[in-house]
Order: sequence, then C-alpha cells, then structure tokens
Amino acid sequence: MRLGISTRLFLVMLLVSLTLIGGMMLAAQWRFTQGIKQYAQNEDAQRAEQFIEALQRFYSFKQSWQPLREHPARWKGWLRQTMLRDMPDIDTPDPARNPRASLPLVALARRMVLLDAAGERVAGDIEVPPQAQRLPIVVNQQTVGWLVITPPKLRGDALRDRLLHELNLSLIWIGLFALLLAGLTSALLARHFLQPIRQLNRAAQDLAQGDLTRRVALERDDELGQLAAQFDRMAQALEHQARDRRDWLADVSHELRTPLTILRGEIEALQDGVRPLDAKALASLRQEVGRLDRLIDDLYQLAQADQGAFKHAMLPLNFTELVNAAAERFRERFRQAGLEFELDCAAHAAAKDTVCVLGDAQRLHQVLANLLENSARYTQAPGHARLSCRHTRREVILTLEDSAPGVPAAAMPRLFERLFRVESSRSREHGGAGLGLSMCRSIVQAHTGHLEAFPSPLGGLGLRLSLPRVEFKP
Repeated sequence: MRLGISTRLFLVMLLVSLTLIGGMMLAAQWRFTQGIKQYAQNEDAQRAEQFIEALQRFYSFKQSWQPLREHPARWKGWLRQTMLRDMPDIDTPDPARNPRASLPLVALARRMVLLDAAGERVAGDIEVPPQAQRLPIVVNQQTVGWLVITPPKLRGDALRDRLLHELNLSLIWIGLFALLLAGLTSALLARHFLQPIRQLNRAAQDLAQGDLTRRVALERDDELGQLAAQFDRMAQALEHQARDRRDWLADVSHELRTPLTILRGEIEALQDGVRPLDAKALASLRQEVGRLDRLIDDLYQLAQADQGAFKHAMLPLNFTELVNAAAERFRERFRQAGLEFELDCAAHAAAKDTVCVLGDAQRLHQVLANLLENSARYTQAPGHARLSCRHTRREVILTLEDSAPGVPAAAMPRLFERLFRVESSRSREHGGAGLGLSMCRSIVQAHTGHLEAFPSPLGGLGLRLSLPRVEFKP
C-alpha cells in the first residue's frame, strides 16, 4: 500500500512529536529521581553538621584519630553520645530504643564512614561507593579528615514511590493531551503544505496536456513559493518557445516558398512560350536557385550551431591582424556600394603587445564577413561605415557602425532572432534571409564572447563584438 505525501508528512510529524513527548517524560522522571537524591544528600549534609562539630572537638582534644582507629567499638559509642547530646529528659540511653531519639539521625549514623586527611579509613565498616558524599572536617583551617556519607537506599520509600507514581500518571495524561494536540497540528500542517503541491500537480498536468498558459501564481515567500515561481517561469518559457517555433516554421515555409514560387513561375513561362529560353532566363533561374541554396545552407549551419555540432579549432589568434585582413577584403565591396569605409585598428596593430584571442580563425572570419556584408548591403549610399577595435586587460572589443537607415528601438532586441528583418530597410530585395546575425551570435557565444546591437551615432546600426583576451608568447 502506497502512502500519499500528506499521510507520510502526518506520520513523520506525529512520530517526531511522540519522540519528543517520550523524551520529555523520560527526562522528567530522571530529573525527579536526581532531585530526590540531591534532596536526600542536602538533608544528610544538614543532619551531619552536629557529627562534624563533634568530630572537630574530638580531634582538637585528641589531636589524632588514633583512639578511634585502634578501638573500632568506640566509634559506635561516640555516635550514640553525639546523637543523645543536647536532648534533655532522656531516660533510655540507647538511641535505637529511645522514642525521643531522631530516627533519621540513627539511619544517618549507620551510613557514615570516617576517613583521615589522606583518605584512609578510620572508623566505619560499610563499603564506600564512588558517588558517596564527602564532608570535610576542618580544624584550625586545615582539613584533618572526611566524613563520608553513603547514598541512602531509596527502595521501599513509600513517599518516593507515591510521588513517582503521581508524577508518571500526570506525565501520561499530559503526554496524551500533547500527542492529541500534535496530531491535530500535524494534520493541519500537512494539509497546509500539501495544498500548494496539489496546485503544482494540477498545473503540471494541464501543462503536459498542452495548456501552456497555465500558471500557479502562489503568493508565498518560502521554498514552495519559489518552486511555484520557477514553474511559472518555465511555463512562460515553454509558451514563448512554442510561439517562436510556430513563427519559425511559418517564416521558414515562407522563405522557402518565395524562391520556389519564382522558379515555378519562370519555368511555366518558359513552357508556355511566354518567355524565350535564353541566357537571361537561365541567369534568373540560377539566381533563384542560388538564393534557395544559401537559405538551406544557412538553416543547416544554424541547426548545427544550436546542436553544438560545430567543431571549433580553438587556437591563439592575433585579433588585430584578423580584423585588418577582413577589412581589406571588404574595402572594395564598400566602394562599389557607394560607402565611405573607415578602419580604426592601425594604432593597435602597431602596438608592441600582441592582442590575442582564443578562437577558430575560419568561424571568426565568418562572423566578421557577415557583419561587414550586412553593413555594405543595407546602408544607403552615399553613406559611411566605421570599423574600430580596442582592448583592455581582459577582453578585445570590435565596433562596427554605419549610417542610415537605422533600426527602430523596438526592433533592436530582435535583430538576432532567426528570420527576423526590419522590412523598411532590410527587405528581401537585398537577398537576405534574416539568419546572418543569429548565426554570428551562435558562433560568438561558442567563443564565450558577446555580440550586441545599439543605435549608431552615424545614424544607422551599431554592432559591438567582445571576446576574452588571452596572453600568448610565441
């Protein structure tokens, strides 16, 4: 039989309460017994004061315990005299038969042993246990002996047994009441703790059935509230991922449909004889096939990047030389686009210290080429593009800025999403599919770097690439 979490929690709390109550009862019994023993020792110490005073007088007069040591019978006689002293009108000299004699003193005298200052037995023939009480006998500020009082035998003590019985009975009733109260409290607490868990369970079931809008929203500050908040964030992330997946599929199908539609139209026109089959028609078909091929290749590379299938040959690279080489290859591309291109990395290249990063040269060149191609393709002529780089002790920073057109502030955070394009300036007329920046960010993240977009002071778009710097000595 499998027990639910509420039953288990109830049983655990009940078991803990029962253990605590049982422990408290045992502790109370032990403390009561120890209290009785301590009380008996205190009573013995008070009653033994007259014996200690008498022993002090005896030692002051004899200056030795030798008379008691040599004649053990004198010890009992001395005890009788001490107990009968200061008791007027005593007819019977024997304390055991004298009704006015103190019975506790008689019982105490039977449990006393006299030791000298060195701890050697002087008088008394009973066995001295380790827990016996030792009272010092001081004469002229010197300890001349010890009066040892053995613990009383509490067995058969009617008063003690009655008190212990009443204490146990009271503890049992108190324990039963506490156990009942603990059971009720455990049930309420189990129900209180289980309620948010049940809400989480129902929400998880709804989420598993496809309701991604399900939320728990518990107003709690404890761990269950934190768990509910994490669940809500997970559900929100799943909802966003599902929406992004739908948008992704719709965008991919749309991007694939566009060149296919053009190809089908061109082929039907050639078949119907509307358009002659010449070099111009073949060039148009080839252009659409090339666009379709680039789109499929970008999708494949992006899928590999998401799955971590890219293999990066991470080697120390001179970052300044890598940037300068890419800029020189694109200088003519900017000139043909009617753009003025400015490179601000010469000062860093001439510096004595080499600015190195750990990366894959081919992948980083792919990132630089994609960024420069986007700037040359989308910046309106006549315009201006500026590529600058700087470095700190921990990282190298590359900044690419261009002139108009700019990107709206609302679209800036979405530039790195797949298939996202700002249609006002980055339309399909330029041949882009909106995968380049997403691919660049995946590669940069694989290099533990960061790629971000910002409004360019030149009026267009600014992109900032930062990579960790490493020290390299050839």
